[in-house]
Amino acid sequence: MQRIVPTLRQPRVAALAPRCTRRPASPCTTPCTTPCTTPCTTPCTTPSRIRCGPRRGVALLISLIALLLLALLSAGMMHLARGDFSRTRDEGVMRRAANAADAGAYDVIRRWPANARQSSPIGAVFGPDTLQLTGSTAITRTMRTSRSTVWSVSVGSAGDSLAHTLSRRIVQVALRLAIPEPAVNAALVVRDSLAVTGSARIVGTDTALAGWGASCALAAPTAAVAMPDTTRLCDGTCGTGSTTGRIAGLPPLLADSAAADTARYRSFGAESWRTLAGHATVVLAAGSVVTPSPSLLSGVCDRLRPDNWGSPGGTGPCATYAPLIWARGDLEIRGGVGQGVLLVDGDLTLSAGAQFAGVVIARDDLLTQGPGGTIFGVVLAEDARVAPGDHTTLGGFSRVQRSHCAVDQALEWSARLVPVRRRAWAALR
Repeated sequence: MQRIVPTLRQPRVAALAPRCTRRPASPCTTPCTTPCTTPCTTPCTTPSRIRCGPRRGVALLISLIALLLLALLSAGMMHLARGDFSRTRDEGVMRRAANAADAGAYDVIRRWPANARQSSPIGAVFGPDTLQLTGSTAITRTMRTSRSTVWSVSVGSAGDSLAHTLSRRIVQVALRLAIPEPAVNAALVVRDSLAVTGSARIVGTDTALAGWGASCALAAPTAAVAMPDTTRLCDGTCGTGSTTGRIAGLPPLLADSAAADTARYRSFGAESWRTLAGHATVVLAAGSVVTPSPSLLSGVCDRLRPDNWGSPGGTGPCATYAPLIWARGDLEIRGGVGQGVLLVDGDLTLSAGAQFAGVVIARDDLLTQGPGGTIFGVVLAEDARVAPGDHTTLGGFSRVQRSHCAVDQALEWSARLVPVRRRAWAALR
């Protein structure tokens, strides 16, 4: 009898093919086809059978687990990316807030000359002053802690409270007034020679303008003129006899060898001619002729006008305005009034009754024309060009009189703000 072995059709998709197994051959259970006289020593075998059925495996399970792992990995990557984005955004917001706080604290230095704060009393608080920056804001309050020191507190903010990104930083800065310290021991200090003619006078006795009131106590008298060689008075032709009626002080003439040093006219303590000229409030071209006078704009002292040099001894809005003025060459003050610190890169000429209160430092000479003018404070004339007939000359009704109050106020009111050298900055979170 012929055995029929089923033939399996291969499925078109290999992954869906049924699993087929072949049964191993088993010993003969039917009689041998040949006669047996002895027991069979070699068992007969029947053809092996193929058993087909559905495949049994873990491919689907592995696929599901792989998809789950990929989903978890993607979620983790998204979480990390979002965290990095938030952290970078927050760091940027905090950095902007810190930068705004720094800018607000140091913006006091820029605003100081433009505001009427120079004569404020100790303990006065200024502000709040707002500084708007791109994406951030700084609010600053400033306190005057002493005559020469200022404490500034700036709060910088950036971000949005609705987006939970608001950041604030507080910066405190200690500032000081860089007050020049010129070496003056007389009403007029000259490096070379001096001529005093007509009704001109040089007085070493201290004085104060009426408008300054009791805040300016008079100091002890000083010398009227300090110069290296007192015989150079009147260009060496008058001798000491010219002091009669024209030069008064204690003593009238002071022989000071340090007056011959050019550094005395260019270095003023921690400040110098270069640093003072670098932050001058008013800069004038060489050869300028100015008639200064107080100027108001909407009832406020107009500090932007180059011919507004304050009001010495006055009581108006410009009474406490004392600018730092730098003339790049010769300068003539033709009438008018002013106060402050005046730096002249050449000759200074007073005419038409001009009046100035404060500190005058001329690289060359102090000259007068006609009736001349008046200076309350101190004058330093370097006499850069030394030649016969080229020297400081006061004539007409000119007057130079020592006033320590005019000097102190001019140096303080015109001084710039700078950070203290050590431990100037403190940050509070």
